[in-house]
Order: sequence, then C-alpha cells, then structure tokens
Amino acid sequence: MPAFGVLLGLVLGLLLGGSLDNVIAVRLRWLPVLILSAVGLMILDAVLSAGAIPDSRRLWLLVPAYLALVLALLANRSLPGLTAAALGTAANGIAIVVNGGWMPVWQPSLAAAGFDPNAIHSGFHRMLDGPVDAAFFGHGGPLADIIPVPIPILQSVASVGDLLLGAGLAAFVFAALVRGPLSVAAAIEPGGPAPAIAALHRGALRNPYIRLSTNGAFSAMWLSQVISSLGDRIHQVALVFLVARATNSSPLALGLVFAAMTVPATLVGPFAGALVDRWNRKWVMVGSDLARAVIVGLIPMASGLSVGLVVVLVFGLSAVSSFFRPARAAALPQVVADEDLLPANSAMWVADTVSDLAGYGLGGLFVAFLGSSLALAFWVDGASYLASAALVAAVAIPPIVRGATAATIPGATATIPADAPATSILGEMAEGWRFLRAESVLMATTIQAAIAEFGLGALTALSPLLVASLALNGMDAPAAYGFFEMAMGAGLVVGGVILGGMAARLPKGPAIIVAFTALGIMLAALSVTGHLIVALVLAAGIGLANVTFVVPSQTLFQQRTPGEILGRVVAIRLAVVNAVLAVAMATSGGMAQALGLRPVLAVCGLATAAAGLAGLAVRPIRRA
Repeated sequence: MPAFGVLLGLVLGLLLGGSLDNVIAVRLRWLPVLILSAVGLMILDAVLSAGAIPDSRRLWLLVPAYLALVLALLANRSLPGLTAAALGTAANGIAIVVNGGWMPVWQPSLAAAGFDPNAIHSGFHRMLDGPVDAAFFGHGGPLADIIPVPIPILQSVASVGDLLLGAGLAAFVFAALVRGPLSVAAAIEPGGPAPAIAALHRGALRNPYIRLSTNGAFSAMWLSQVISSLGDRIHQVALVFLVARATNSSPLALGLVFAAMTVPATLVGPFAGALVDRWNRKWVMVGSDLARAVIVGLIPMASGLSVGLVVVLVFGLSAVSSFFRPARAAALPQVVADEDLLPANSAMWVADTVSDLAGYGLGGLFVAFLGSSLALAFWVDGASYLASAALVAAVAIPPIVRGATAATIPGATATIPADAPATSILGEMAEGWRFLRAESVLMATTIQAAIAEFGLGALTALSPLLVASLALNGMDAPAAYGFFEMAMGAGLVVGGVILGGMAARLPKGPAIIVAFTALGIMLAALSVTGHLIVALVLAAGIGLANVTFVVPSQTLFQQRTPGEILGRVVAIRLAVVNAVLAVAMATSGGMAQALGLRPVLAVCGLATAAAGLAGLAVRPIRRA
C-alpha cells in the first residue's frame, strides 16, 4: 500500500502538470532521521522476514525505528499527507508492539484475499485466528492486517495503518509535484505577499482543486472526512444486520434505529451550533470524533443486552455529529483562501458523495465477509474516528477575530453588535436566528432549500415505487432502483467536481436560482415520464442540480456570516432543512396513497421550480 500510494501520487502529479524539480525544492525537517528510520525499517522488515534476528531482540530494534519515523513525520505535519502517514505508521507500530514484534494477520482475511489461510510465508507476520472477542481486541485486532485486497496486482491483506500510510504518501507526493516555487501557505494568510498570491495561479496551481491539495490544513481536514465517512458507511450497513439479527428482522426496531439517526439533527443541532461558537472549533471536531469512536465501539456490545440501548447509542452518535458538522463548516473559512472556499466546499461534498457510492458497496462486501464477526465493522469505524481526530488535531486553525460585523463582509446586509455581551445558550440561538432572518440572501436561500428538500424527501420515499413501475425488459425492481440511485449519485459527483472548477467564474446567486428551478422542472418531469432511461437521465440531472444549489448556498453562509456566530447560523439552517426532509419522508407515503404517487411528485416539483424563480424577485440573490 505505501508503494502504491507513492506511485499513485507520482502518476497523478505528473499527469496534471507537476514537475520533479518541485520535489527537490521541498524542505523537510529532521531529514536525516526521516531517511535513516525509513530505510532502517525496510531493512529490518527484510531481515526479520528471513529470521536472521533472535526473537528476543525484535522489539528492541523495531520500537526505536517506528518511534523515530513517527516523530520525523510529525515534525513535517504542516505538509500535505504527512500527518496521515505518521498516523498510519503509528497504528502499524502499535499492532506490532502489542504482539511482541510481529504484525498480526487475520486468518479469514488471508482466505478472502486468495492466499492459503493455513500458512504465512513471512517471518514478519503472525497468524491471528479465533473469534472476534476480547482476545482478538487485545492482540490489536482492529489495527492488524484485516482488510483483504484480492486484486491481482495489489493482492495482499492490509491494515488500517497501511491505508492511512498509502493515502498520506500519495497526497504528499502529489502536492510536492504540483507545488509552486513559493510557499502556498503564505498566500492564504491575510495580507500575504503579492508574489506568493501570484504563485497560486501559476502552472498546475491555476486549478483550484490542485491549489487545495497543497494546503496542508485543508488536505488533513478533507482526508479526515473521507476516512470517517467510509467508516460510517461500513458501520451503517453492519448496524442494519446487527439489529435485524437481534430482533428477528423487526420493522419497528429498524424504524426506531433510522429515526434515531435523523431526529437529533433537528433537536440538538441549534443548541450544538450555539456551543460551537463558544468553544474552539478545532477541539469540538476532535472531541466529537473521540466521542463517536467510543459510542460506535459500544454498539455491538449493547446489541447483546437490549435493542433499546442500541437506539440510545445511535441517537447519541447522531447528536454528537450535530456538533461536528457546524464546527467543520465554521472552521473551513479559516483554513482556505476566500477564492477557494467554494471549491473547498465542493471537495467536501464530493468526498461525502463518493463515500456514499463506494462506501455502501464496499461496506456491504466487508460485512458479508465478516459474517458473524460484525463487531469488527464497528471497531473499524471507531478506528476511523480516531484517525480523523488525530488528523484534525494536527491542523493549525487561526482563531476567530471577535467583534467582526457582517457589515464588513461584501454584500452582507445584517449586522451583530461588535461588543455583544455573553448570553445564555437560548439567547445565543435567538441571536443567530435574528441574524439569519435579517440577512435577506441567506434567509431566502434557506426558504428555497426547505421547499426543495421537501421535494427531495418525497422523491426519496417514493422513488422505489416509481422506478419499479418503469423497469424494462424483465429487469427486476431492486436493480432498476439501484441504477436510479447510481445515476443520481453520479450527477452529484460530476456536479461537485465541475462546480469547484468553475468557482472563479460562477456567480453564486444566479447559480442557486437556476439550480432550484431546474431541480423543480426535472422533478415534475420525472412524475410524468413512462420510460426508465428518461428517469435515469432525470435522476442524474436532479443530482447535478442538487449540488449546484447546496455548495454555493453553504459558501454564501460562510462568506456573509461573521465568524463568531457562524456555527449557530449554519446549525439553524441545517435544523430547518433536516426537519423538512424528515417530515417529507414521513408524510409523502400517506399523501401518495390519498392523491397518487405522480401527482405528489408533480406538485413538489412545481413548488420547487416556483421557489427557484422567486429568487429573481430578491435583488441581493441576483447579485450574490
């Protein structure tokens, strides 16, 4: 995995206009320690695999080498990818230490990867077999080589640490190849030198996504999002089967679990947003990840006691996430330049969407591979949260300048008192609501989003029935529905990528108006189509329109809201939108039964299109 990461970063960097000369210009701290420890570990791996060193000396040689490499990588944590590489190295080192100097490899993973499960042809590894229990955990099971990779060229069994190390090295090599001649970090500081700002637009750095890849803080936050999102998808798939097994597939129990996932965003979100504005946003994200790691690790144990306890834990997991989301949204403008804020939001959106597309599929395969050992899926997700926490903890996030006013933000219309005294949580929530209500652009886009989300919620609940009626040529309904969801996901990903690339030329307000209107028209068109192919094209268009209003809307919130109240304002918007989405999914079935499925979708589509066109009447939106 590490070698593949280096190769991947090298190929992508060169293909996108990078230069090997830029790599030579990279200045690494502790360079001799970094080289000696890395080369030393490769030599040790070969020597230990050959059995040339007595077992009693393994740890005495491995621990100093791993410790030196981790410290040398952390000394360079401001560079993209090297924090992840340090975490991956540390994770592998911990697994080796708790096993007395051997890297454990899980026996079922050997078989799944296509190897002989009864033999290990390496003196560096030790077999880990038996059930997933306390002994498995005591041997560092979640950090062992447990992930089967049956791909012919890459055939192996990898650890979570291997994936982190490979991803980190890929990010570092790519960023080193495309970096400018001057420090990109200097250009994102307020008042940065003109030559450094000009360097942002030279060569490959003209592309905003490539610029973001050279921003160490953003790269760490983005990678933490990818890691924790993929872990989430794995545990969510496992959760369905865990609850189904514990309750004999009770629909009531599954419904309660899914309700526990969605309700906290509305109930807890506004309170969380107010607290996020009081606290350090970086440590809110770190604390949220640590808390989620603990909660998700307890779920498999709770399932053996009570499904009610599982529901409580899932509710707690979602409630903690209600702190993480506004904290991340509020911290993002502090680590990227204003001109790169929209591409940064697009990149975060793409990470989430790709995690949905790939994560659920991979999660299903991984859960099927685990069989009765479902607990491991939750522990892997817990490890992903720990990795995310460590990545965010290494990020330097500038402090908020208190006393800023929205009047200092171009185009903003609402203000807050520069010397506003500390108030109660309810008072701070009310302050956030008053700001949102007075800011015409943000309030209008929130109303538009609520109307659109009602239509999307109805589509989520009713699309399986609609698509089933369109299945062609003997295709069964589940397959048709899968293609429909894939088409919508493809639209989301493609839209996110294109949107970020057009950031410098995209007027946000008109884009939002067009996106809402187009979404409504396509939703209404979906309600009258009788062809599956047309439905798939419309699904892709709906995904494209969705991302085209979500990302610019979020960027406007970040640009037009003073940093000191951004957490609560974003949380209020999220609470409103999620509440409408939940109501739509809960009521659309009853409405469809009373009025018909297609009329409900048609009305939702026309209402969304009308809300989009209404934006033309709001002059600040047209000019945003």
